[in-house]
Amino acid sequence: MYSKSFSALFSALRLLLTNRRALLLIVTAYAGLLAALYLFVTTREATISQLLVTFFSIAAAPALFFVLQSVSVTHASGGLRKVAIDSLKLLIVSVPVIAITVFAAQTLSKLETHLTIATTLRYLLVAVVAPLLAIQLWIVTSTTGLRSLVKSLKSVLSKTLAPHSVFAYACGFLIFALAPYLLLQTTIATERAWLEFSFLAVRLAASATLMLVGWTTTVGAISILSRDE
Repeated sequence: MYSKSFSALFSALRLLLTNRRALLLIVTAYAGLLAALYLFVTTREATISQLLVTFFSIAAAPALFFVLQSVSVTHASGGLRKVAIDSLKLLIVSVPVIAITVFAAQTLSKLETHLTIATTLRYLLVAVVAPLLAIQLWIVTSTTGLRSLVKSLKSVLSKTLAPHSVFAYACGFLIFALAPYLLLQTTIATERAWLEFSFLAVRLAASATLMLVGWTTTVGAISILSRDE
C-alpha cells in the first residue's frame, strides 16, 4: 500500500513539473485565487468601485479554485474550453458535498454530550472525509461526465476511504497543511524591521508554494490511484 501511494505521489509531481501547460495554468489560477482573496479581505465597501471589486473577488475566487482543481485532476489533458467546462462540472458536484458537510458539522457542534468525540468527528469530516469525497467526485466527473456520476456513486463512496487514497492524502496533508502552518507559526526575532519583513515575506512565499505543490500533487496522486483501481 505504501509503495503504491508513494509511487502515485511521485508520478503526480513528475507529471505536473514536466507538463508546462498544466503548470502554467495551475500557477496562473493559484495566483489569481490569492489575488482575489486578498482583494476581498482588504477592500472596504465604501464606494461603488470598491463594491465592484468585492463582487468581482467573490465571483472570481470560486471560479479560479475549481479551475485549479480541474487542471490538478486532468493535468490539462484538453483545451481551455474543456478546463472551463470541467470547472463548472466540479462546482456543481461540490455544492451537495459542501451543504452536507456544513449540516453535519453544525449538527455535531450542537451535541452537548461526548464533546471530545463530536469535536474529533467534526474535524475528521471537514478535513479528511469531505475533501476525499470531493476529489473522487471530481475525478469521475472529469473523466466520464455528470451523467454517469449517479451510476458511479457506489464506486466513488468505496474509493473515498480506500487505504491508498487515505494514505496519499495523509502524506499530502503534511505538505499542504501542516508544513505551511508550522512555517507561519515560526518567528525569527530581529531588531531590524526590514530583515523581519524579509523573513515574513519568505515564509509567506514558501507556505503558499507548499500549499500549491502539496495540494495539486495530492489530487493528482489520488486521481492516478483511482484510475488504476
